[in-house]
Amino acid sequence: MDHKLQILATKLNLSAKQLEQLMRGSSVVKYKKGNFLMQNGELSHQLGFIIKGALRTFTINQEGEDISFLLQVDGDFFGDYECFLNGVKSTWELQTTATTEVVLIEKQHLYHLMEQDPFWIGFYKQVADICFLEAKRRIEELLFYTYEQRYLNLLTNRPKVIEKIPQKYIASYLGITTQSLSRIKNRILLT
Repeated sequence: MDHKLQILATKLNLSAKQLEQLMRGSSVVKYKKGNFLMQNGELSHQLGFIIKGALRTFTINQEGEDISFLLQVDGDFFGDYECFLNGVKSTWELQTTATTEVVLIEKQHLYHLMEQDPFWIGFYKQVADICFLEAKRRIEELLFYTYEQRYLNLLTNRPKVIEKIPQKYIASYLGITTQSLSRIKNRILLT
């Protein structure tokens, strides 16, 4: 089994044979920092998995502000799941924030696998559950936590995000300015 794909196999409990089946209709792609994997108004028939690197899902609001919705790193799934499911154009942009290597899983290939073997229906459900829970967690953060609590959650639960994503995108993700993020970090250091 390719050592780069071991993280995907481990995360989703895939045997070497199952990983090989998945990869027959999937591709491993390496992007430079700042590359777009998807832009607003595009259709996407892929879900992705980050082998190594970092990316953000963001939009530009009506006031021209750059709003980061998701920050994702090694071992995370990504993509516009609504676009993938329903074939609608995306309202999000996906951009790498570091050199990033990903697995891109094609929708038609995944559907073909599900027709062949019920295992893949469970696989698809597991990926859908991961995407749903990530979105739910993000919505709860925005509704119920202060900016400082959101930052502490990142420090505790997602330290690779802090390491790999530039501060301006972390601030946008938290809903604050970079200056406010600096003040939060200083307060945390003093406690």
